[in-house]
Amino acid sequence: MSGRCYHRTLFLFPHSEGRGASVPDTESTPTPTVSGVVKDAEDILERIFTPRPKASPAEQAERVLRRPRRVVYCAISNRNFYWRQHISKFVLDEGAVPIVPFMLFDYYLLHTVPKETVREAFNNLIVKSDEMWVFGSTSLGVKVQIGIAKRFHKQVRYYDITDLPYRVVSVPEAMVRDE
Repeated sequence: MSGRCYHRTLFLFPHSEGRGASVPDTESTPTPTVSGVVKDAEDILERIFTPRPKASPAEQAERVLRRPRRVVYCAISNRNFYWRQHISKFVLDEGAVPIVPFMLFDYYLLHTVPKETVREAFNNLIVKSDEMWVFGSTSLGVKVQIGIAKRFHKQVRYYDITDLPYRVVSVPEAMVRDE
């Protein structure tokens, strides 16, 4: 059972799920109406307010493996790196998994490793991602990242972040400004 779509038998007789299609005792079960909806308010309230067991780690892992989310590389120029957490939240809210370079490597690992090493790591993440979302204006580095994504036939989306933290707006590529 998922969402609000219920199997008629399971809705009427929720405890018969694991035992096949056995018919419950008619004395203890409210009589369904012609439309198949139970009219006993106490039963409905019990279904609403009965706590549902939390999924075990194994069940959570199975759910992820059966329905994996898109992995999105978030291209952000250095000038907009301070929006990294808001951008991560936006991507998660959109149902995808964000890869935000400045969340992984802060600002070039606070310059403790060569920039080229960090850039190579960024490029590897672009290749491994499912698509790329570009946030804000484009710098030379972001343009190179877009070029890598396009050569690997990744979908590239563009977003205006002028109104962050209040909203993020999808824009066509032609409307993206250069730094």
